[in-house]
Amino acid sequence: MILSDKTILQEMENGNIIIDPFNRDHLNPNSVDLTLNSHFKIYEPGILDVRKPNKVWEFIVPEEGFVLKPKQVYLYACNERIGVKKNIRAKVEGKSSLGRLGLFIHVTAGFIDTGFEGSLVLELVATREIRIYPNMKICQVEFARVEGEILESYDKKTGSKYYNQTGVQESLMHKNFK
Repeated sequence: MILSDKTILQEMENGNIIIDPFNRDHLNPNSVDLTLNSHFKIYEPGILDVRKPNKVWEFIVPEEGFVLKPKQVYLYACNERIGVKKNIRAKVEGKSSLGRLGLFIHVTAGFIDTGFEGSLVLELVATREIRIYPNMKICQVEFARVEGEILESYDKKTGSKYYNQTGVQESLMHKNFK
C-alpha cells in the first residue's frame, strides 16, 4: 500500500522514514520531491568491466547549469539523505515534467529496500541535450508498507554495498565477484 502525505509525515515522526533535510513544500499527496546535488561523476571512456572498479571523472554543476549529452550515463546524488525502517520500503521515480523533456532519472535502480539509509544516487540519461541546474527538483520518492516479516533488512544483510553511502557512489558491482 503506497503511503499518503499524512502517513509519510507520521512515519517520519515515528523514525521509520528519514528525509534529511526535509522541505515540507516538497511533500506531494503520495510522494516527496528530492533535489539534485551539484556534484556528479561520469565513467572515463572505454570498456567498463563489471569485475573491476571503473575510473570516473568528477564534476560540479555551476549555478548557470550543465548540459547533459545523449549516450552518456551521469551519476548524481540527491541533496536529501533517505532512510526506510521497519516495514517501509521506497521507490524513486523521475518527475513527469523532466520525462516529457526526454530525461531519464534512473536507468534501473529505483527500488529502495527496507533498512537502507544514505544518499540516493541517480543514473541520468538524456535523449537529447538538456540543461540542468543544481538544487532543482529531480525526482520523487514514494513509500509503501511491506506485508509480512522481513527476515534481514538491507542494513543487516551481508553484501549490502550501498548502505550509509554519501554523495555520488559509482558502481560497486565488482565486489560481487570476490
